[in-house]
Amino acid sequence: MIASNLTELRLARSLSRPQLARHAKVARAHLWAIETGKFVPGISTLEKLSKALGVGLGRLLTKSDFEMLLEDPFVRNVQGFLPSLNLKHRQSILETLQVAPQKRRNSKK
Repeated sequence: MIASNLTELRLARSLSRPQLARHAKVARAHLWAIETGKFVPGISTLEKLSKALGVGLGRLLTKSDFEMLLEDPFVRNVQGFLPSLNLKHRQSILETLQVAPQKRRNSKK
């Protein structure tokens, strides 16, 4: 779980392994071993990686829909506008976001 979450987060941020290793102050070989599941990192390494990726430590350990939604590029772009929206507009956006994954799954069938 840690390996796949770490790789997914790194790629979502368009970071290479060397770039992430440098930002997290972790050896490249160590990062490679973590991402390939050959090594289970300790808490201090996980903290460095989560800080470098800009996520909470829990995101490396689990994959919640809420956290993944907040990482979406579209959601990040509109986050600044949310305070200026009224309640009706916010609810409309949330309803659209909730339905979108279902529509995408149905269209693949």
